[in-house]
Amino acid sequence: MKNLYKVRLLLVAFLMVSIGFLSSCDDDDDAMNSGQVELLSFGPTGAKHGDKIKFIGRNLDQVESIQLRGALVAKAQFTSQSSDLIELVVPTAAEEGKVTLKLANGTEIASKTDLSFEVPVTVTGITASAKPGTNITITGNYLNWVDSLQFGALPTRVTTFVSKSMTELVVTVPMEAKSGSLILYTGGTEPLVVETEQEVAITLPAVTGLAPAALKHGDNLTITGTNLDLVSRVKFTGVGEAVVSAFVSRSEAQLVVKVPDNASSGKITLVALSMEEVPSTQTIAIILPAITGFNPTPVEPGANLTINGTNLDMVKSISFTGGASVATFVSQSPTQLVVKVPSDALKGVLTFVTTKDYTVKTDMVLDVKIDRPAYFIYNDALNADWQLWGGWGKSLEDMGNAEHVSRGAKAIKLSYNDVYGAMQLHPNKANVLAGYTKIKFYIYGGTGATTRYSVSAKNLAGVTGDDYAFDVRSGEYTVIEVPISALGDLSGGLAELYFKNYGTNPNTVFIDDIELI
Repeated sequence: MKNLYKVRLLLVAFLMVSIGFLSSCDDDDDAMNSGQVELLSFGPTGAKHGDKIKFIGRNLDQVESIQLRGALVAKAQFTSQSSDLIELVVPTAAEEGKVTLKLANGTEIASKTDLSFEVPVTVTGITASAKPGTNITITGNYLNWVDSLQFGALPTRVTTFVSKSMTELVVTVPMEAKSGSLILYTGGTEPLVVETEQEVAITLPAVTGLAPAALKHGDNLTITGTNLDLVSRVKFTGVGEAVVSAFVSRSEAQLVVKVPDNASSGKITLVALSMEEVPSTQTIAIILPAITGFNPTPVEPGANLTINGTNLDMVKSISFTGGASVATFVSQSPTQLVVKVPSDALKGVLTFVTTKDYTVKTDMVLDVKIDRPAYFIYNDALNADWQLWGGWGKSLEDMGNAEHVSRGAKAIKLSYNDVYGAMQLHPNKANVLAGYTKIKFYIYGGTGATTRYSVSAKNLAGVTGDDYAFDVRSGEYTVIEVPISALGDLSGGLAELYFKNYGTNPNTVFIDDIELI
């Protein structure tokens, strides 16, 4: 179809030229009789360098030379010349453009259309590595026919060259360029897309040092390295996106930035203008407030608590376990903070919010002296603040059984038909365990010899902690105290509490007086 299309175009063009020729016959005779030089056609367009092309016209024997773009062909170099025809071999240096007939009397006759060629552009060599903003050199043949150039996946093309000749092309590396091959786009009657086999390695910034190694939010961090003038952004390890794009100072060997308020300890990452990321091997430590001790301990709610530590002058507010928060202090210094303990504070860790609004969860437990009332999850009946959910692997779940009772009138009877069945209890209040340290209950083995049983819990994040396992003796009650701390991280709240058969099938147990202490 492509060839047929070309033939039809040639027929139409021939017909139009013929009609024009016939209609202007009188004018042509006048031009011939007057001796006026006239260029009627030339070609073929699409010829290659070294091919013979023809110029057809009137009085062409008066032509002394023909100027092609990039090359002048003198009369002596014509392969033939007559009044109506000139033939010549296309010089290697000829480029696409208009042609001009030059006469002995100084007259010049320019064509109205361009003469173009089919050009086999080739690349034989390329600069192996370069820094953005510097020049690379491409060597090959017919490189003067390259119209534009693309660096790898960079979407924009380079159309301006430092220099361009038949055998050499010099181009400036764009600041956004990435390592990869080059793609050359050529002109000519059959434009080419030439991808180089050799790749250009584009220089990236690198970190050789970070100073100081420990610093506070808002302090200046000095980054030393190479090619740091190519950095567009610096990413910190942080809470959320901790990115700096405005610099205190920048040079090729040194970059100074302010540490963002949400930065955390860890590596930094340089982001080049090409958006490629270069992580550091070095790390920084963010200086934060820390606790070394409490006085008194345990502390009474409403009493003054002295917190000893480091960088405590950075603290803006304190949150206690249980949800109470304090932003007004009795006194404050870098090593000591005195605060009145809220009446609803519970035993647990403290959380600091710094003057930069950075949250610091401390790791030292504050013991708050609280007289907690007795709290039963089950005492003859399930507490109204708890729900019995489905569980699994049970053939019987009797919450009011009187067969074997530890105290009172009722107990829970559980019969399992699975080696890992469970009774599943759900609290209506997620913070139900706050202030308590253990889950105490009585358990009676109803069938078989000594069997294994366990308790586990799921937190609000959906994470189930390890099983706390123990032995159950047949025919008698055993008191069990499970440390809440052994059930995983429940500081954020309790979602579910499991009483689980632990590898025995069938198995029947009785559970009574489930209490928080």
